[in-house]
Amino acid sequence: MNIELHKLVIEALDTAKTQGLTQKDIAEISSLDEVGLSRLKKANDAKFSTLEELGRCVGKKLVWVDDKTSLPELVRKGNLF
Repeated sequence: MNIELHKLVIEALDTAKTQGLTQKDIAEISSLDEVGLSRLKKANDAKFSTLEELGRCVGKKLVWVDDKTSLPELVRKGNLF
């Protein structure tokens, strides 16, 4: 998996853990299963839809922006948070 995607997976799973959610809990509230979640931690790739679903379970969203976009400006305008 590309390092950035792997960071997103780990961040989402860490967030779930701090929220008291187990992989079993995530599987129950999502379209993902426990085996798939376990494999995802070690995978070389992940679908955007899988990352999106994992994020949804822990209250996060993926946002696609142009490389030239100023993220702090989007935040100030209220477009991200």
